[in-house]
Amino acid sequence: MFLADIFVDMALLRRHKYVITLLLIYWPAIFIATHIPVPLLARKSGMSDKTMHFLAYLVLVFFWWFTISPYSKVNWRKVKVWLTLVVMVWYGAFDEWLQGRVGRSADVMDFFADLSGTLAGLVILTIFNFWLGSLTVTVIFIFTISNLSRIDLIWELPFVNTGFHFLGYIILTLIWIQNMHRHIISTTQKRRHVKWLLTASVFPVALLVIVKLCSVGFGKQVWFMDCLTAFTGIIAAVLTSYLACFSYSEEVT
Repeated sequence: MFLADIFVDMALLRRHKYVITLLLIYWPAIFIATHIPVPLLARKSGMSDKTMHFLAYLVLVFFWWFTISPYSKVNWRKVKVWLTLVVMVWYGAFDEWLQGRVGRSADVMDFFADLSGTLAGLVILTIFNFWLGSLTVTVIFIFTISNLSRIDLIWELPFVNTGFHFLGYIILTLIWIQNMHRHIISTTQKRRHVKWLLTASVFPVALLVIVKLCSVGFGKQVWFMDCLTAFTGIIAAVLTSYLACFSYSEEVT
């Protein structure tokens, strides 16, 4: 039991380091993106800049929160939440002000989109822990990019659409597996393996189907290669995780 607690603590510390690293990469990246001429990908994606701001701050507040409070959900009675709001409000205002000084347009509606993304992230993290929060943010991101942008029409950059579907659904599947892994309990080893594979696959595949059905509702064309690419990413993540998980468990036993 003592050794198990040590390994859990090490895993949590490692997760915290990953989140800090992602924040240190992501925040400068979005700062640079908002202070240079609008990138070709953004102009041709067909996505509203307000939606981009919402998603950018939704992800930013997620990384920020689990950097300053790595192991707890949002509690509105704690100072950390209001500190987070102050930081995001002041950064959003400064970001818009500075854009007006570097040839980009400063837009108060962009600021409100930033604030909306921040509040949405805090609400999600009030309800869910790290892994469920990660899953929720990833689902929102995939659904929004898939249905409110036209990256499938950026013919000059065909790898963008393929990469989004492949990597997006790999990340989604890996996060889902982290959420469901400890709840897999079976009476026999064979049933345990089958149940694990089915449970690991069903949610990502169901989401893919739902997203593409909604795409039809939004009047977007559904491409077979997008579905195949996403499905390939799901299967790759499931099989890789399966081999890693059960190979490790068999070595331990």
